Amino acid sequence: MKLYAGGHLTFYMPGRKHTLELSLGGPTPLREILAQVGIPLPEVALTAVNGELVEVETAIVSDSDQVRVFSAVNGG
Repeated sequence: MKLYAGGHLTFYMPGRKHTLELSLGGPTPLREILAQVGIPLPEVALTAVNGELVEVETAIVSDSDQVRVFSAVNGG
């Protein structure tokens, strides 16, 4: 599975990189993967799996999936 983090979510990614490739043992809840990486669910505003918007709380992902998570847009 390829995980892409946008916005300030890169702060939580290993090495603060935008992408991370993970090998899963089978279909896995996305919320568990984000918890393992260290991305807090309340920080995730938008989630897409293979280009389709999904709910981060209920999404199930597999090895072949491309997942993108984004934080809310902040400004000042």
